[in-house]
Formats: sequence, structure tokens, C-alpha cells
Amino acid sequence: MAYQSPYGAPYQSSYGYVPPPKKRGMKRIVFGILGIVANLIGLVVMPIIAGFVAAVIAGMGLLESEPLDPNGGTISTSSMNAYMIAVPVDEVDQVTCDFTGSDGEEVNVEPQADTDLTTTVDGVEYQSIYQINTFGGQDVTVDCQGASSAAYSEMGLTGIFVSIGIGLLLPVVLGIAALILLIWGIVARVRS
Repeated sequence: MAYQSPYGAPYQSSYGYVPPPKKRGMKRIVFGILGIVANLIGLVVMPIIAGFVAAVIAGMGLLESEPLDPNGGTISTSSMNAYMIAVPVDEVDQVTCDFTGSDGEEVNVEPQADTDLTTTVDGVEYQSIYQINTFGGQDVTVDCQGASSAAYSEMGLTGIFVSIGIGLLLPVVLGIAALILLIWGIVARVRS
């Protein structure tokens, strides 16, 4: 018995019926589509989760405050960290601080007056009033007028950058992989 081959030439079978070749690529198409749908959800959810993890990591650094002399205390800084300067809660409204870098490098100071970031040092509650970021490691001298005492805490930015990188990079890489899988499945389906 002779059957027409999809390639144009007839082929013989001693068993009679020869099934047509199996279509390939359907699993890849299905998993590619499911991966793209999951990725669209992940592009919304992962940055939120990464932001939460980054906030927890940054908040853990605020729990460990160290005392600082308000009249010329010095902090050894690093470019991969941010430093929060805090004063007792009842003195927040009357305090102003000046910051001087040791190497003439720029010291980026941002007021934090609207935040409720508080910590306790030696039984006294402190509220964060400034955030310091430096470019390069240096010693920063802090001079606060109107404060009886001060404290500082260190927030590591490495964990924040890693969390944000994973939250944005992982969904993009997985989305590209799902798109490649979908295209590979479509090409295999068309060729078979």
C-alpha cells in the first residue's frame, strides 16, 4: 500500500497504515505562554517583595545605634553605607547640625525631619533627623547645636542594591527565557 509522504515522495509500509509524523513543539508553546503570564505577574510582585526586603534590611541597621559626641563627634564612613544621625526626641525641633568631610570629599546630607524613625540608646529614645551619604570612605565630623547628646546608625546599602537587583533582574531574565521557549515551540510546530 502506498501513501503520500508530506515530503512529496510516496513511501511503502508492509503494515499497511503509516501514521503521519507527530507535530512537535506544543509543550514548549504551552510552557512559554505560562512563563510569560507568570512573568507579567512577577514584574509587579517581585519589586514589591524586593522593596519590602530592602526596607527590612535597612531597618535592621537602624536598630543598632551608637552614641556620638554632638560637639565634634567623628564617624568613619564608607561609600556603600548610609548613616542616620539621631538626637533625643524632645530636642528634635531645636537641633541644627553641620557636617565636615575629612578628605575634602563631598558629604551628601539629607534632612529627615518628617520621619518617625526612632531608636533607643542607653534607655533614651532618639529620632533620626539627618541621613549622610559619602562618596568614598572618609571621616565625617558632626557638630550639632542644641543637642545634649546624639547617636548614629549605619544602613548597609549593599543588601538594598542586591534586593532591588534581584527584584528587577530576575523577572526580566525569566521573561526572556519564556519568550525564547515560546518562539522555539512555534518554530518546531511549524516545521513538523
